[in-house]
Amino acid sequence: MALGDVTMQFPKHDASLHLTHNQHKAYYETVLEAIETGTYPETAWVSLAQREKALATVEVWELQWYPRTPVSFHRLLAADLDVLLATAADGDAA
Repeated sequence: MALGDVTMQFPKHDASLHLTHNQHKAYYETVLEAIETGTYPETAWVSLAQREKALATVEVWELQWYPRTPVSFHRLLAADLDVLLATAADGDAA
């Protein structure tokens, strides 16, 4: 699937996959508030640089997928969609 200049290659998932953009805005939070409240967990960021960019640009992409069953999932956050998808595709971010 393609979105503009971004080719979307999703990680393998036998259950569901969710791609979300700027969830913090639905909660009337800033990116920093979303990090502080746990909406965007520190451990989910693909890199510190992407976290810092998200704070500066107020842009957050989130990918959450269930690779085998609907019980356990992987979750990644990034400021840039292409970085997020590349990280997820790199070994399915296991």
